[in-house]
Amino acid sequence: MIVFIAAVVLSACVHLDINKNINALKRIQPGDSQEVVFDTLGPPDLRNDISDKHFVAFYRTKAGILSGPPVSAALCTPISFENGQVFVVGEDLTERWTQEEKERLRQAAVTESERQQAEMAEAALRRAKAARQEKIKALENEVKPVPASNAVLNLKLYRQLLGLDPDNSRYQKKVAVYEDRLAKQKKAREERAVRSAKAKHRQAWEQAREARNKKLRQYTGNGIAEMAVHDMGNGSLYVWVKNVSKQIITTHPDHFTLIDSENNPVACEISDSFDSVLEPGSISHGKIEYSREIEPKELIFQNRESGRISKSFQ
Repeated sequence: MIVFIAAVVLSACVHLDINKNINALKRIQPGDSQEVVFDTLGPPDLRNDISDKHFVAFYRTKAGILSGPPVSAALCTPISFENGQVFVVGEDLTERWTQEEKERLRQAAVTESERQQAEMAEAALRRAKAARQEKIKALENEVKPVPASNAVLNLKLYRQLLGLDPDNSRYQKKVAVYEDRLAKQKKAREERAVRSAKAKHRQAWEQAREARNKKLRQYTGNGIAEMAVHDMGNGSLYVWVKNVSKQIITTHPDHFTLIDSENNPVACEISDSFDSVLEPGSISHGKIEYSREIEPKELIFQNRESGRISKSFQ
């Protein structure tokens, strides 16, 4: 009996509180402060704190059953607060604001991560810039005592400096100057090498002149005319043309053609003594001169009467 009476009394108290809440909630409007609501309704029966900005207070407005839990959100009317003021009465914005808070926190984390990355990148740039300046200073000190005649080392160091500071006009000019100097030096070396090779070849050619002359001085021909040659060196030949036929033939400077090692006709000065009429057995002779740089390959004598004869220098 005592338990029953206590339950009846408790139920009556709950109903009184519920009625009080229902009547008080009618006076609550959006924009009311948290203090006004708490002064009017008292502390909430339930509360969901979502963030510093949002929370939802629950006030009981339904009795429920005696055997059920004393209070739950299902038995309450929610009041959603934003920045300490009533945002809406009767609507539980817990889920919405929870999702918004999660998204805000995610965005804040992303922003913070980006900020940290930007700071690290900026710090890395500062360190790289400082290291680059130190390297430039060290290279400047290294290149300063190098004489201008040492184009190789100067170019190496100024290329490194230009790589560190590509817009530096002084480095650009220095690199261009030493590249040009090295190119000229290389060209000069190549030209010297060519001249040296030519000189060696010419020396070998001159050294072989005696052996060539043994063959050149022998008369050879075609049964009408025969020719013998003596290489005197320095672009000078002495030539004999002999009539070995039984008829008269002629010789003339225009009948001679000297061919160089590249099969090109050579400009020559040919003695006027070759302007001759040769009786059988007689000889026409004279000098043929040309540039001493040329290595003759073949001397050709040719006209209508005698046909073509030649002497090879190979």
